[in-house]
Amino acid sequence: MPKKFLRRVLPSRETIERIPISRRFTNRLNRPGLWDVAREPVALGLAVGVLCGMIPGPLQMIAAVTLACLLRVNLPMALIGTFLTNPITIVPIYMLAYGIGQSLNGAAHWNELPAMPVTDWTQLIESLHAWSAWMASLGTPWLLGMLVLSLSLAVISYCWVQLIWRGCRFWSLHCLRVQRRNRIAQINKAIM
Repeated sequence: MPKKFLRRVLPSRETIERIPISRRFTNRLNRPGLWDVAREPVALGLAVGVLCGMIPGPLQMIAAVTLACLLRVNLPMALIGTFLTNPITIVPIYMLAYGIGQSLNGAAHWNELPAMPVTDWTQLIESLHAWSAWMASLGTPWLLGMLVLSLSLAVISYCWVQLIWRGCRFWSLHCLRVQRRNRIAQINKAIM
């Protein structure tokens, strides 16, 4: 059941090859396992995507594609996993990582985050520098927290896919057994 659903929903290699920017990489996208819709490659692909999604900045998808190609896991799921961090979730995730890092460093309570910079969209370069300086001011607690949080979320996403996949398989087998029992009961009723 998840296999059919994912084959219907996830883009195929041919769909990706139609995108103009990806045409120059099509020979690298031919590797076995990148498009395999099975429990293990899909679960590992999502875990890789979640892990790479925690990387700050625009390198998330590049890292996810690179790791998916190296590990030969499902590429579309790796790309989908990077969307865990988005403009809505990034600040709470960074705050949580900072708190986890402070706790691991032995802080008795969570200190307040350094003041966030103001983003001026007319001065994009200056705003990016301000955000980079803010992230650097978070320091060791943030880095340690990001490492722990990203690894934890990758493991959780891997286990989540495994549980859902097995649960769907169990449910479909259960439905087949019920159908078989009903057919046998109908045949017995017709005979009598």
